[in-house]
Amino acid sequence: MHLRARVMYDFDGEAANGELTIKEDEVLNILRQDVGDGWWEAENSQGVKGLVPQAYCEAVDGTQDGVSSPGSSVPSPSYDDRQDGVDEEWDYDEEWDGEPGSPTPQTQAPNGVYRQSSQTSQWSVSSTDSGLNGQGNYGLHGANRHMKRGGEVKTGTVSKTFKSRFSVFAKSGGEAYLLGADTKKRHIPANTEVRIVESDEGPMWEDPGGDWRFTCEITNPKKESKLKGMKSFIAYQLTPSNTGIRVSRRYKHFDWLYERLSEKFTLICVPQLPDKQVTGRYEESFIERRMDGLQRWMARMTSHPIISQCDAFQHFISCTDEKQWKVGKRKAEKDELVGAAFLQTITPPDTGLEVAHVETQHDNFAKFVKSMNDSMVVIQQTFHESRKRHMGPFKREYQKVGQSFNAIAESFEIDTRPRVNGNDAPPQESVRLTDAVKNTGKTYEDIGLFFAQQPSKDLIPFEDFLREYHGMIQTFPDMIQFHKHTISTVKECQKQREDQKMDFEEAESVKQRADVVSYAMMAEINHFQDERVRNFKEAMEGFLTEQIKFYQNVTAKLEDALGKFQDI
Repeated sequence: MHLRARVMYDFDGEAANGELTIKEDEVLNILRQDVGDGWWEAENSQGVKGLVPQAYCEAVDGTQDGVSSPGSSVPSPSYDDRQDGVDEEWDYDEEWDGEPGSPTPQTQAPNGVYRQSSQTSQWSVSSTDSGLNGQGNYGLHGANRHMKRGGEVKTGTVSKTFKSRFSVFAKSGGEAYLLGADTKKRHIPANTEVRIVESDEGPMWEDPGGDWRFTCEITNPKKESKLKGMKSFIAYQLTPSNTGIRVSRRYKHFDWLYERLSEKFTLICVPQLPDKQVTGRYEESFIERRMDGLQRWMARMTSHPIISQCDAFQHFISCTDEKQWKVGKRKAEKDELVGAAFLQTITPPDTGLEVAHVETQHDNFAKFVKSMNDSMVVIQQTFHESRKRHMGPFKREYQKVGQSFNAIAESFEIDTRPRVNGNDAPPQESVRLTDAVKNTGKTYEDIGLFFAQQPSKDLIPFEDFLREYHGMIQTFPDMIQFHKHTISTVKECQKQREDQKMDFEEAESVKQRADVVSYAMMAEINHFQDERVRNFKEAMEGFLTEQIKFYQNVTAKLEDALGKFQDI
């Protein structure tokens, strides 16, 4: 049963940032209290969900089940505390891949994602109401609380520092990082340091060195079970080319890895996994398609110089021991260098960046992403419709043509010639013509089958490739917003400095940290573009090669049919 709370003040939420607009006296269902100090996830009477300020709400029947009075802080368990109670068996019971009867998992806020430094941003406007100030509120201030007088409506206003408090930028700690508010001292092991280097093609992630490029083959999907057969799952065998060590992984293990990588790398493209499916999960066709999707995803991860070297990924592809798996899993889940904190591990080139130049490049890439996203929608739809036509109308049309030739051939077979001697058999030329027409009918029926079978060789693989890239493109808007907020913060700090409201050293330190973000964004863009050129070249070559083979087979069939007539 959800907690219930009444709204005391109006709040105009920003839907794009996951906020919920609420009105005075509205009653909400409180879904989560652990979003961050001072913020709850709530649902209104229309079933719309979003984030609301805790200080704007009060328990319907006083304080109950942890619902506190306005302005009070509800302690929420840390991520580490929540994890300590989880069964960490090799095949722990949470069925992330949707087995029937298993609880649907809810994604918990990873450690550090929703937390901010306890140091309040010095750029916030001061407020006499401390109810919303302080830890976890992303620079928000207390509500302006006014009682109703006549037609006056009391409202609660929430101010911002520089950025929207529920954007990826704020959630991942981007604002705290840029403004130097993230004062937590973190040990950065030498093997986790990341360098960005200048090249002829622009900033690039530094090559890790050695034989870091490898592949990871996914094979032998096998249905396994546990709990005496009560729960079944598909296990895949993974074999990295650089070690040859074979490990067994389920889809939920891939899901775990995806969560770790997407949490850690805010400015690196981590595409989503193939979709989950509840029914038909053990059908051979689905298993093959899922394995192909996982293979594509894994190839994307192994080809990235940063992702492929991170501890969580290496642990995933190499650990064969159950106890060591448990240790590595907990270590990855307690990693503090995630989100904006990961930026502390990056060493960029010494050359400072011009804000105007960076902003121009940012806008150009944003246009590229939008254009590519729109075109990907069109081409995917085009290929999908073409596949359906090949397997349906095209096949039927060619077979219909073939059947019409067969019908006329049957008419030719009853050819008789009136002769005085009573021998009414047609001449050999007529017989050979009938056979040639009949062969033409079969040729067109075969071509119809060619059309139905061809999509599995070119259209479907290319459609899968397009779907993969569309998923990759859809990871960039959050990265673009993160970088956009970074640029805006630098410009605002420069203005503060010009107005003598900020020291030069402070503004310069913000600029230096912003350069880290910009260099990381540039390096990832260049990596993506290089991979895009290589991947599309290979995909187009494969598609056109299969198309040529297809039309060569069709041509050969038609030439053979033509030869039958030329031999008459």
